[in-house]
Amino acid sequence: MESIKSQMKMPISLDLHLTISKISEKDGIDKDSALEAGSFVAAQFMRSVLKTNFENGKGPLSKEEINAVFENVAEFYSESFKGQFSQPDFDTIVQKTMQITMSPDSEKIISEYFANILK
Repeated sequence: MESIKSQMKMPISLDLHLTISKISEKDGIDKDSALEAGSFVAAQFMRSVLKTNFENGKGPLSKEEINAVFENVAEFYSESFKGQFSQPDFDTIVQKTMQITMSPDSEKIISEYFANILK
């Protein structure tokens, strides 16, 4: 059976690639905007998994699911931006993602971020 991390790899990678590409086309990309993109993609993915879990009676995200999201984001950045991102950068993504997901307005914050990119 495929691991949770493996199941998440392709959708997370695609979301990150599309988000970073859109930002790059629109405003150009720098390290801060790339880190922010990772945070919002991770937060959006966590919200999606959480919603699915509750719909299926599973409850909140498991540690394995949370770790899988962050590991896939970290691998994407490591593979796509070889040597340009460090552990403190990944820590920034984790911290920002948690701020977003813990906010009572997280759905609104996430949807506004992506709506702004698509303008």
